[in-house]
Amino acid sequence: MAKKSKKTAYDRTEFIKVDEDVDVFDLADKLMLRKPLILNFEDFDVIESNRFIVFLSGVIYALDGDVEVIRDKIMAFAIKEDLKDKSLRKFIRKYKE
Repeated sequence: MAKKSKKTAYDRTEFIKVDEDVDVFDLADKLMLRKPLILNFEDFDVIESNRFIVFLSGVIYALDGDVEVIRDKIMAFAIKEDLKDKSLRKFIRKYKE
């Protein structure tokens, strides 16, 4: 029987370009299921972006996670264990430069 390989944090990460069709509560539900999110707010309203970020920051804080700014208006939300995962860390470092 073949051994099932464990998915990395990067493999489980969902990449979302935030627009008016994205529901902040759906994003919070994904975070509560410990799913790392990379959110791109580049084309989204600044005031609404800030509301999303504040709300989701509270959710991820309650899960003992963190928010990492990758670039202006692009952020990673993940629990600390996932942020320590080499696969996700490598992605974040690559795009921070």
